[in-house]
Amino acid sequence: MSGIRIVIYYVVAFIAMWVLQRVMAPFPHFGLSNIAVVSLAVALVTYGVTEMPGGYVSGYGRAVLAWIAGTAVMSIYFTILPRYTGHPFAYFESALVLGVIIGLTELAVSPKNRTQARNEP
Repeated sequence: MSGIRIVIYYVVAFIAMWVLQRVMAPFPHFGLSNIAVVSLAVALVTYGVTEMPGGYVSGYGRAVLAWIAGTAVMSIYFTILPRYTGHPFAYFESALVLGVIIGLTELAVSPKNRTQARNEP
């Protein structure tokens, strides 16, 4: 299930970024290659952060961890971009929206009990 979750995070982050830059005005516009790299970073960091507790966190706790990880990766990436919008918190709002989407994805695909979370037989 772990490899599938990474792929799911990657696909959701890729599609979310691609759609958000067309729908949300302050979301920065960048090419598909940048979206692919940032989506991979979001997927790997989110998976790593949600797996760290080792099955001792509920599904809601894992969703909060995924939200924090997704927001953090996007915030770090947005700090290296020049700011084109006039609003100083526009990129942070964009990172929060993507983090919420990743958190909801984790809530949907997270292991439902401790046995699944710890990969026990």
